[in-house]
Amino acid sequence: MQTVDGKGLLCPQPLILTRKALKKCLPGETLKIECDNRTAFQNILTYLKDQSLAPTGTEVDGLFQITVVNQPVEGEENSKSYGIDPGTCSTAYVVVVSSEKMGDGDPELGTILMKGFLNALIEQSVLPTHLLFYNAGVKLATIDSGVIASLQALEASGVDILICGTCVEFYEVKTLLAVGRISNMFTITETMAKTGHILKP
Repeated sequence: MQTVDGKGLLCPQPLILTRKALKKCLPGETLKIECDNRTAFQNILTYLKDQSLAPTGTEVDGLFQITVVNQPVEGEENSKSYGIDPGTCSTAYVVVVSSEKMGDGDPELGTILMKGFLNALIEQSVLPTHLLFYNAGVKLATIDSGVIASLQALEASGVDILICGTCVEFYEVKTLLAVGRISNMFTITETMAKTGHILKP
């Protein structure tokens, strides 16, 4: 049995350790992960499920435990790809949003410009493969941000919207999210590293 001790580590470190341990697991071998960070716990479960595995997770007194057998579920497509297909790097681009505002001038103008940018993005002839929200940018994925309709249209058009889980917890906006899926800084970094172009308003 392989074990991962992620206690005391912030996301995405427990996920990184899990990925490394899973690569060392033999077929049919059991992997056990422990952490004390809810965001990391949820990200690890999502990652393992995306590998067509069937993890089980429990919480006892703030300690999260995950157990998974390195055996893909029959009939499931194995190893969902994170990030960009390298073969599309010449044309693919992602948009990264780290603030509610666009530019460094007047805050009110910056807010107007950012909303205008995101609302106009759906009209582009070539859409981004991903929208990545982190830091205060995660607030734009909430129900009253003024750009939800455009973000939902982008998502419906196949744009993958990833939202930093640590940032969501920090700003306490999880219950207000109306689009995208919670992710982690490892996957966000991996996505940025594999794309051909990064657009940052």
